[in-house]
Amino acid sequence: MKRFPKGIRFCYPWRMYQQRILDGLQEHLNNNHLHLVAPPGSGKTVLGLEVMLRVNKPTLILAPTLTIKDQWASRFTELFLQSEQQPEWVSTNIKRPAYVTITTYQALHSLYQLQKNRQLAKGEELNGLEEEELHEPEAYEQEIESEAEANNVMRQMKEIGFGTIVLDEAHHLRTAWWQSALTFRKQLHHPTVIALTATPPYDVSSQEWDRYIELCGPIDAEISVPELVREGDLCPHQDYIYLSTPQDEESKALQQFHENVTLFHKKSLEDDRLIKLLENHPWLEEPTEHIESILSSPSYYSSMIIFLKAADHPAWQNALEVLGMEGNEVPDYDTEWAEDLLNGILYKDSLVDHEREEVQSLRKELRRIGAIERRNIYLRSTPNLNRSLVHSTSKLNSIERILEVEREILDSNLRMVILTDYIRRESLPKCVEDRPPLKKLGVAPIFELIRRRYESEIPVAILTGSLVIIPKSAVPLTNKCAEERDLQLHYTDVLFDENYVEVRVKDTNRAMIVAIMTDVFTRGGLSVIIGTAALLGEGWDAPVINSLIMASYVGSFMLSNQMRGRAIRVEKGNEQKTASIWHLACVDPAQFNGGGDISSLKRRFRSLIGLSTEKDTVESGISRMNIESGGYTKEQVQAKNAYTFGQVRNRHLLSKRWNQAISVVEEGMTEELQVPQSRVPKQFVFQRTIRSLFVVGIVTLLAIFYEIINGGVYLIRSKEQLLVAFILGVVLGLIYAGPKLWKAVYLKVRHQTLESQLHDVGKVIYTTLYEMELVKPEPHHHRIKTEDDSLDGRVVCWMRGGTTYEKKTFLNAIQQFLDPIENPRYLLYREGKAFRNVKKVDYYAIPDEIGRRKEFAQLFLKNWEKVIGPAELIYTRNTEGRKALVTARMKAMSAAFIKPSERLSAWR
Repeated sequence: MKRFPKGIRFCYPWRMYQQRILDGLQEHLNNNHLHLVAPPGSGKTVLGLEVMLRVNKPTLILAPTLTIKDQWASRFTELFLQSEQQPEWVSTNIKRPAYVTITTYQALHSLYQLQKNRQLAKGEELNGLEEEELHEPEAYEQEIESEAEANNVMRQMKEIGFGTIVLDEAHHLRTAWWQSALTFRKQLHHPTVIALTATPPYDVSSQEWDRYIELCGPIDAEISVPELVREGDLCPHQDYIYLSTPQDEESKALQQFHENVTLFHKKSLEDDRLIKLLENHPWLEEPTEHIESILSSPSYYSSMIIFLKAADHPAWQNALEVLGMEGNEVPDYDTEWAEDLLNGILYKDSLVDHEREEVQSLRKELRRIGAIERRNIYLRSTPNLNRSLVHSTSKLNSIERILEVEREILDSNLRMVILTDYIRRESLPKCVEDRPPLKKLGVAPIFELIRRRYESEIPVAILTGSLVIIPKSAVPLTNKCAEERDLQLHYTDVLFDENYVEVRVKDTNRAMIVAIMTDVFTRGGLSVIIGTAALLGEGWDAPVINSLIMASYVGSFMLSNQMRGRAIRVEKGNEQKTASIWHLACVDPAQFNGGGDISSLKRRFRSLIGLSTEKDTVESGISRMNIESGGYTKEQVQAKNAYTFGQVRNRHLLSKRWNQAISVVEEGMTEELQVPQSRVPKQFVFQRTIRSLFVVGIVTLLAIFYEIINGGVYLIRSKEQLLVAFILGVVLGLIYAGPKLWKAVYLKVRHQTLESQLHDVGKVIYTTLYEMELVKPEPHHHRIKTEDDSLDGRVVCWMRGGTTYEKKTFLNAIQQFLDPIENPRYLLYREGKAFRNVKKVDYYAIPDEIGRRKEFAQLFLKNWEKVIGPAELIYTRNTEGRKALVTARMKAMSAAFIKPSERLSAWR
C-alpha cells in the first residue's frame, strides 16, 4: 500500500480557525514541517489527521499515553472512515506496524533503549522525565521484549517507509523520548513532521528549547483561546487567585528568619572587616585593569558599589565612574543586592581568599541564621522556606473556602475537580474515631477536609491511578455506567466512614475506571472529584467541569495549561456553561513581592491567556489578575481575597465580558513586547546643529541691518519700518538656515511621546527585515503599533499582519536592540550634546539576525539615519571594536537597575 484509499474525508464542516490553518498548509509545509500550537478543544487531532491525508504517505503517529493513542484511532475511524471497524492498514500496536501506525513515544523509545526502558517502567531511575510525570503510575503499551524483536519491528517499519511523523503533545519530547524520536526521523528520507501541542515549553532553558525546535521545527501557526471562545468551542472562563498566609508554625519559622536577616544586614554595614575587604578589592582599586572580569559579573561589581555607598565609604564614588552613572541613580542596598555581594565574596570570587578569618566568620554567621543552602546565600527566603509556602497546609483552608463559595453560587450544578500532585494515602483515618491532623497537601487530606466538613452533603470522590473512593450513594449509578462498558466493579468498605467505599483498581482496568467515574460525574452522581494532575491533567475529557482548583506545585506553563484545559471545554446541551479556574498561593507577608510561591505563580501566568479581572481584555501575564498592587500582609491578603470573591459572584457576567473583549479584533492573538519607558531610545535634538543654525541666522540678520544702516538709512524713517526690517531679517535668516533647522524642529515635535519614539525604532527594524526578505508584508506606518501604558510605566510594541514566524522574528530583533548589550557583532553608536557641553552617548546592539552580515548592518544604519538621525556602526570583532563593546557593556550595566522588557500576548 503506497497511498491512502480514495474517498476518505472529514465528515463535518471545518471550523473557521481550522480552515485558516488548512488554507495556509502549503506554505507551512515548505520545510517539511507543520508545528501547530492550539489549546484543548480546538480539534488538533482531526487537523493532524487531515494533514496526514493530504501529505498522503505512510504515517507514524506518536502519542504520550495509551489514552491519547486510542483517541487517535477512534477519531480516524469514526470521523474520517465513518466506520466502527478499524481497517487492517491501521495499527495501534508497534509490534505489528502498518501503513498508519499509532503508538506511544515510550514504545518507540523501547526499540532503542531496552534496558533503560525497563528501568523507567519499574521506576528505578528518572532518565530525564519530569518529576510531575512520575507521581501517578501510567499504563503503557507492552514493551518490546528482546533485541531480536526490536530488530524485527525496525525492519518492518523500514519496509513500510514512513513519510509522515505526527508528534502529538509534542512538549513531551523534552524527556528522554526526544532522542529516540529524533534518531528515528533521521533514519527516514526527508519525512514530513507534524508537531501538535497545546503547551509549547516556552519556559524552559534555551538549550531545551533549541532541542525541541530541532525536531518539531519553528512554530508555524497558532490557534488561540479567544478564537475558540468566539466560535463557541471553548466556554467563557475566568482564572482566579486565592491567597493564604502561613499557618502559625510555618509563620514562626519565616518570622525568625527575617528577624535574623534584618539584624545581620544592619550589622554588616558597620562591619569594618567587610568594608576593608571590599575597599582593597582589585576591582575597586584598579577597575580598568579588570574590565573583562567585571563584565562577566556585573551585578557583583554593582553590589560592591551599592554596599559601600550604604556604608558611607568614599570608595564607591570612584568605582561608580566605570558604570557611567550618577550617584543618585544608585539603588538602596537591600537583601537582593546583599545576596549578590555575599555569594561573590564567599563562593564565586577567585580574588578573595575564602579562608580569611573575616570570610570564615561571615560564612559561620550566615549558616547560623539558616541563610546558606548548597553553597548559595539566601537572605529573602531560602528554598526550604519556599517549599514550606508551596506545601503550606493553609491551602487546605483555601480549598474549603473556595468550595463553600462555589457551592453557594452553583448549588447542585457544581462539578468541581481538585488536582494536586500526591495521593498521601497515609492521611486517611484508620477507623471511624480516628481524626488525624491534616498536615500535608494531597488527594487524601483534601478528601478528608471535605468529608469532615460536609459529611454526606456533598458527593465527593477520590480518583487516582491506584486509589478510587466513592460515596455509597453513587454506587448504583457507578454500576450502571460500568455495565454499559461491560465491566463489573468490586468494592471494599472503608474503615473510617460507612458512607464510602473503595473501588478495586487493577492495572488492566485503570483506564476503564477513569472513563466510568467520568460518566458518573457527568450524570450528577458526584459533585467533587479529587485527583492527581498526572492522571487527570492531560488527555482526560470531562466537559461537565465548571470549577477547577489547581492545588498543584507545578509552576511551569506547560503542565499548568494542561490542567486548566480540562475545565474550559464546552458541554453539549449546556450553552450557558462558564468555568472558574482557581490558583492557590501562600504568601510571605514580610516580602513585598509575596515570596517564592507568588514568583512561581507569575511564571505560570506568563503564558496563560485569559480575561482580565479589571478590564474587558484578553491577555497573558499575572498583571491581568490585579493582585500585585500593595503588599501581602494578612490584612491585604484578606482584602485581595474579598475582591476575588466579589468577582466570582459576578459569574453571570462572564459570557457578556468575553463577548465584549473579543468582539472588536484587528489582529487576533498577538505577541507583544512590553518595554520599560527608560529603555526607549530618546530622540536627540542635536543642540550643536541648532546652535550653529541659530548663529547663522543671527549673522544673516546682522548683515542685513548693516546693509540697511550703511546703504539705505534713508529707507528707515520710523519705528514701524525698523520693526518690518527686523522681521524681514529674521525670515531671511531662517530661510538661509534652510532644511536642517526645519528637520530638527520636525523631529522634536514628532518625538514628543515615548510610543512615537518606540514606533520609529520598530519601523527601522521592520524595514530592514523586509529588505532582507525575512518578513513579507510591505512596511507601512500602520504595520508597527505602540501604546504607552503610563499606569505600568511601560511602552507596548507589536506587529500587525504577517505570520507567527514573522512576528516572532520582529519581536526578537527589537528585544535584542533594546535590552542590555551582551556580545553582538555590530553596535549602533550615536551621540549628541546636552547643555553645558555634556556629551550624551548611546550604544545599542544590532540584532543578531541583522548583524550577521555587514551589508545588513549597513542597511539598518541607512534606515536609522533616514528615520531617526545620525549614528555610526561599530564592528566589535576587531581590537577597536572590542574596546567599544567593553564601554557599551559597562554603560549597559546601569540598565541592570531597570526592569527588563517582557514578551506577553494580547487579543487586539
